[in-house]
Amino acid sequence: MFGEITSGGVMSEEEFDIRESLATGENLDKIIIKALYDKSVFEEVIRCLDDDLWIVSKNALVVLLEIAKERRGLYKQLLSKLMSLIRKSESVPLTQEIARAFGIIAKEEPSLLRNAIPILFASYRIGNWKIKINMAYVLEEIMRTNPTLLGDIVKDIHDLLSSKDVGDRLAALNFISALGKNSLRYIGPFLPKLLNLLQDPNPVVRAAIVETLVDLAADNPKFRNLVISKLQDLNDPDPLVNRKIKEGISQLLMKQSSLL
Repeated sequence: MFGEITSGGVMSEEEFDIRESLATGENLDKIIIKALYDKSVFEEVIRCLDDDLWIVSKNALVVLLEIAKERRGLYKQLLSKLMSLIRKSESVPLTQEIARAFGIIAKEEPSLLRNAIPILFASYRIGNWKIKINMAYVLEEIMRTNPTLLGDIVKDIHDLLSSKDVGDRLAALNFISALGKNSLRYIGPFLPKLLNLLQDPNPVVRAAIVETLVDLAADNPKFRNLVISKLQDLNDPDPLVNRKIKEGISQLLMKQSSLL
């Protein structure tokens, strides 16, 4: 994989500290160029993925994703590393960058991710709260980028909608919203349970499902009419949910009138 990377540098620019540059975010373009042609620089960037400072790990990943555009074989190596990094990340910006990397791989090399999807979802189901949050970022990004990779986990998302855990139900709504960014056809299997959540005993879930339905209906006329009708029939006792319902109806009616 590294056949084009030499052991000695080929650039004449002044030397600079790789880790310090990754920590400050400076000279990233120079690091990318040097890493493409200097094996020692490349390997140092790889090592920096495990750095104790999250910004160093994040910027190392930014650099490697740019390099992968030229050396697509790097995606396979990165995927293995990402599976480890996402489990231990404690920084939201780093987690978001890891999720973005998964999304890029889902688009550029989807075959690499097919076997990883069930592992990621299983990690979400059985992980502690931190792992669940991190995995949710990744799964949402993959769903936005390439929902065809979902395969058998559609049933798992179905199950989350009926989970006794409020966090699971909310996560399922985020997953479904991500799917809806691609096409409403991915939402059909979930629609009966989505509508049932309008009667969920938890007001936070009810508010979230209203927001989800409004978001999904915004760009689909037929679904928009259905959602408007459902929301207009609701008389929720919770002030937050009622506010979300009124805002949602107003938003969809404005969308409708703007298209006339």
